[in-house]
Amino acid sequence: MIIILDISKYLYTFIAHDFKTVSMKTILLLTNFSETSRKAIISYLKIHPKDTKEKYKFLLLNVYSRLKTGQSQLVRFEDVLEQYSKQDLKKEYQTILENPGLDKLDIELVSKNGDLVDMIELINREQSVELVVMGTKGSNILKELLLGSDTDRFVRMSQNPLLVIPESVEFKKPEKIVLATNLEESENTEEFRKLVGIVRLLDSKLLVLHVYKDKQPPVAYFEERMKTESNGLPISFHYIQNNNIAAGISEFVLQNNADLLAMIDKKVSLLTKLFRQSVMDILASSASQPLLIIHK
Repeated sequence: MIIILDISKYLYTFIAHDFKTVSMKTILLLTNFSETSRKAIISYLKIHPKDTKEKYKFLLLNVYSRLKTGQSQLVRFEDVLEQYSKQDLKKEYQTILENPGLDKLDIELVSKNGDLVDMIELINREQSVELVVMGTKGSNILKELLLGSDTDRFVRMSQNPLLVIPESVEFKKPEKIVLATNLEESENTEEFRKLVGIVRLLDSKLLVLHVYKDKQPPVAYFEERMKTESNGLPISFHYIQNNNIAAGISEFVLQNNADLLAMIDKKVSLLTKLFRQSVMDILASSASQPLLIIHK
């Protein structure tokens, strides 16, 4: 079944009427119709649990940009872009259905002219977006974030948990997820609970990692709080000394064969506080695993 929501006109009224009646969590799949986004979406859908107590719905979202042109031409171009977006969403949906195990999947198709962040925020007001899934063409996510890019802007401005899958990675069900922490989660447990929900959904083990430079800080209170908030989720705590925090994280991820690196990020900066310029080269050469970002 294909459902296309034309939300370029009367957007808020339609969403408010339709989505408020849906009491389920939403997985938002971002597409620009590239092989990169297609690969990320299909790989995630293949590992998303089919039998869960909670109900999930999938939205395949394409946001296309307005063309900068004369007013008389603007409407005509927007109509053409809208038509192409809807057509390509249908094709993308059919391509997804051709994959084994996904042939009966229901996905709502959403086409919108405007800004990606604004669109997601609007959807998020009306329903519970559990996770946003996106692909990135660069083989190294952290390098892209450090150097600044469209990915960096979206990551910084997104309100929702974000799973970024690099094109170079064969994304699979994560057996181990490493949370790189500065121990502040004991005071900001709401974001940690979001992470726990995703880890539980993916049926993974959570490895909480803190890399310190000099002396290991007191961690008893931190562990007690995190165990309480994890609510029975398999969780282990790891503390390693390394003068280069980024290098310590990368080495731990590799040594433990972790499939996913998670961070709870302050909006001001995902990496500038934790990863200084001195460790940029290490990140650029080693960080190629998928990244799960939870915003404070």
